[in-house]
Amino acid sequence: NTDMNDIVFAGRPQERGEHRHKGWEIICPSSPAVYGAQGVQLKCGRGEAAVIPRRVAHINDGAELSVVIENALIAPLSPCIISGTTARDIIYACGRVSEYFADGAGRNALVLDGFGGLIVALIGAYCRGNFSPAVKCVLDDIEKGVSDPMFSLENCIRGVPLNYDYVRKLFRREVGQTPLEYLTARRMSLARELLLSGVTNRYSNYTVSQVAEMCGYAEALYFSRVFKKYYGVPPKDYAASVAKNGK
Repeated sequence: NTDMNDIVFAGRPQERGEHRHKGWEIICPSSPAVYGAQGVQLKCGRGEAAVIPRRVAHINDGAELSVVIENALIAPLSPCIISGTTARDIIYACGRVSEYFADGAGRNALVLDGFGGLIVALIGAYCRGNFSPAVKCVLDDIEKGVSDPMFSLENCIRGVPLNYDYVRKLFRREVGQTPLEYLTARRMSLARELLLSGVTNRYSNYTVSQVAEMCGYAEALYFSRVFKKYYGVPPKDYAASVAKNGK
């Protein structure tokens, strides 16, 4: 279960007829088009972006640009159309990543992950109004506590003036993950970025213990176990594994 913003495709869609993806698809038409999804007709015009959740059957009629991202951390749970300034920013980012994706020789996992993170962040910012106040509160607190080893998810949830179990169920229904799954995914994504970036402290590369602390883990051993479960290799070997395998 690798919760990253993996761009697995960017360019002119090749599918014909109804299909579905393992990841989220962002569709950018060059002219007004209609996209069928879950039996609903989505009218997407030029300058807008259609967002289709993973495993949702849909049809891309007349799409000029499509980006498929697997394992996005935040996205709407149902098909939607994004418009306005956010849509223009998404379309621009999708266009740039399409150009970069086409240049296979220069493709870099960290750059593609950065593009994916930007697109997902734009979608999340636009769709944030769809979350209930309780879920928004938990999401905001998680973002503040991602890098804090003292952050208590339980206290965060209990700080919402609603029943504890109800908030957890509401969060899972709206976000698609439990609060703990979401917090862990955010921390693993941050750890991955740090390990791939080659960033160093004043004297040398960050140690696993330092990365663990920056990602909200007080114990490096526990952090390493969680990281290996996510990515299949220990954090100390991750950068070399990506360089060897190309992803």
